[in-house]
Amino acid sequence: MNERYMRMAIDLAKKGKGKVYTNPLVGCVVVKNDKVIGKGWHKCFGEKHAEINALDEAGKNAKGADLYVTLEPCNSYGKRPPCTLEIIKVGVKRVFFSLHDINVSDTKKLFEKNGIEVYAGLLKKEAKVLIKEYLEFLRAGPNVTVKAAMTLDGKIATCDYDSKWIACEEARSLVHKMRSRYDAVLVGSNTALKDNPFLTSHSKNLKNPIRVVIDSRLTLPKFYHLFDGTIPTVVIYDSSIKNIPKYLVNKSEIIFAPVDMNAAKKNFNIITDKLNSFSIKRILIEGGSEIIASALFSNVVDDICFFVAPKIIGGKNAISVVGGIGVNKITESLKVENMKVKKIGRDLLITGCMRKV
Repeated sequence: MNERYMRMAIDLAKKGKGKVYTNPLVGCVVVKNDKVIGKGWHKCFGEKHAEINALDEAGKNAKGADLYVTLEPCNSYGKRPPCTLEIIKVGVKRVFFSLHDINVSDTKKLFEKNGIEVYAGLLKKEAKVLIKEYLEFLRAGPNVTVKAAMTLDGKIATCDYDSKWIACEEARSLVHKMRSRYDAVLVGSNTALKDNPFLTSHSKNLKNPIRVVIDSRLTLPKFYHLFDGTIPTVVIYDSSIKNIPKYLVNKSEIIFAPVDMNAAKKNFNIITDKLNSFSIKRILIEGGSEIIASALFSNVVDDICFFVAPKIIGGKNAISVVGGIGVNKITESLKVENMKVKKIGRDLLITGCMRKV
């Protein structure tokens, strides 16, 4: 009987083919007293997940019911709130799912903590065929570019963190256009706090990228431009934080991305993998120096784009373009290939490809 309902969920999932990519095909059935009371599937990219559509159809009858879904329910804030919360809220008794989702963690523990029985692996092979394209998409990691504006002596800010403006007006205008070619522009919380950037293309005729900020402790003020509601903002924070500020939770354009920040500081792949799970494939990193260092020395950067202004700041405490601890020997330094130099206004634009090791 269980297989019958899961096959029904698999058939429902197929209805989303061609409409949900780069999300996975997912189908769901809600059953009570051996009767189907709710059916749903992921109908279109960015819209309600299969579980929510099925629970909406089941209504109040979902309490005490069984839920069959082809993929493990999501347990984090993304384009939509976690499906796990709604499943718990309506009082589902048992959850059956075919496949574990590599982007989901602790779902089983969360359900069991709330008195829900969990059964995984039902019709696993059949369900895996559904998400073949999704898995292939995830395996192809994002393309990452580091962009920075610096002085001739490699500084991006003074010791007082003043950085406006190092690059000339023509260079800044070019950066705005560059942003439109990326899925996301990423900065750290220090850069966000100091500069309060918009991270937009500054043009009605150009696409704005998604904004990404690494804010480990969720300390950025609610009135900052990143939270102005005009463009979606991904907030990457430490997964140990359980209480998200209400002013962030209530904003539908904010996408929450919890990660193990201690591990991410040593391995920036954790950040890019998380963004990859949100279908973000082209990332422009704009700082600060510690973020740039982490990305470079984690070997995730494909290209660099450095604007060099004919200025000298000096001072050992001024902020260098690449922070971190660096290397001990020249032979350990990172290599840049296919370097090109172009004059932009009074500045030089240096581009190159990072040699992946």
